[in-house]
Amino acid sequence: MKYTRDDRRPQEESGPTFTVEEAVEAMGFGRFQLTIYFVAGVINAADALEMMLLSVLSPVLRCEWYLSDTQVALITTAVFVGMGISAPAIGLIGDKYGRKAALLIVTVSIGYFGFLATFSPSYGWMVFLRGLVGVGLGGSPQGSSLLAEYLPSKYRAKILLTNQVFWATGSTVEILLASWIIPQIGWRWLMAVSAIPVIVAVVFLILVPESSRYLVAAGRSREADDVLKRGAEVNGKSLPEGRLVQPSQNIKLGQPKDLFSNEYLRSTLQIWFLWFGTAFTYYGMVLISSQVLTVSSAKRNTCKCAYLTHDDYVTMILATLGEFACIPLNILMIDRLGRKKTGAINWLFCGLFFGLLQLSVSRGLLTFFMFAVRAFSAATFSWVYLYSVEIYPTSVRTFGMGSASTWARIGAMTTPFVSQVLLNQSVSAALSVYVVVCALCCATAILLPVETKGRALPQCVEMDIKEQ
Repeated sequence: MKYTRDDRRPQEESGPTFTVEEAVEAMGFGRFQLTIYFVAGVINAADALEMMLLSVLSPVLRCEWYLSDTQVALITTAVFVGMGISAPAIGLIGDKYGRKAALLIVTVSIGYFGFLATFSPSYGWMVFLRGLVGVGLGGSPQGSSLLAEYLPSKYRAKILLTNQVFWATGSTVEILLASWIIPQIGWRWLMAVSAIPVIVAVVFLILVPESSRYLVAAGRSREADDVLKRGAEVNGKSLPEGRLVQPSQNIKLGQPKDLFSNEYLRSTLQIWFLWFGTAFTYYGMVLISSQVLTVSSAKRNTCKCAYLTHDDYVTMILATLGEFACIPLNILMIDRLGRKKTGAINWLFCGLFFGLLQLSVSRGLLTFFMFAVRAFSAATFSWVYLYSVEIYPTSVRTFGMGSASTWARIGAMTTPFVSQVLLNQSVSAALSVYVVVCALCCATAILLPVETKGRALPQCVEMDIKEQ
């Protein structure tokens, strides 16, 4: 294959050609993708450790630092403020400079500031440093984007949904660690241990190739060709005959205005609301898990606080296991019913079980309802990740994910004041808010303008418009 001196565009040659989409389909799914899947999963699990830390840490800090409900909520909100600020910026970096560059920023920021927060001398420092951890967490969608761009359409939905296993594992491990570390050696050690996996993930990034779709869009076709050939060789497959070609359109990377073009405006606004609702309900349930369990003890305690007991940790673990239950259910529905119906069903049942939490029931039934909410709220998270990856073209995919993620962080910033503040005033009022949000998201999912089931990932806006 011949290239011009600047390697931006291949010279005209006769003979057969193939696109990056055709190359990805030809290489199939094998060891090459499994490496990316594992690394993206480790980053996902490390992120889950940091996020679940908010739930198990809140009761401890409330007691040790004599914090009010609002102060406890602000620790959580600071993380999501950082995420909201950084998400579009890291997404833009991913589109302009590559997915690996963005992932490096993400992992280094989370690991460094997460470990530094261990030494917080006061409440103010804790809020500040956890906010900086949030800056790194804002780029968490980058791993899903990179993985999706190497998956054949036949496997994309199933593989992206099963990546939820890593998040669920991270959440479960964090509660197990907290149940032992906090009573034995204290919460600061828990924070230090929680930062280790994401630091290890930085090393694993060496194993991950840059996105071939990004390389082609950036005019680096030679590098893309090399990566695709290596991937096909690792998988024991062959690429199509001929040479890799770039799209005929002049692709402009990271153009925010594309999200608001006539073709994408409606989808963008609906996706933003769905991300808001997803984070609002998911993190609301994460925080409610510890809040509901300690509220009765706190009412009997003169200092208005209560540590999590052994039984509380067991209940939280059982509820978190719901995140594993949602994975086979989503896989079963996603390619049979399509993306839109699957999302709507998840939201419908999420709202139903939020409503059932208002009933005065036994601890066993309460645990089951929490299990169900975690299952369906986690299912909506993996679903909205998948749909967002599929709807946006390569040229703006990570910026689109980043901007949507910002709205998720707004939802997450808001939810502590419902799940931690309003809940202490009225359990029924707080849970009713979540039911209403679930109902609105259910309707929004059904009304999405494009069904992405079986659809190839578009390379640029112009190509996507032609396909539509």
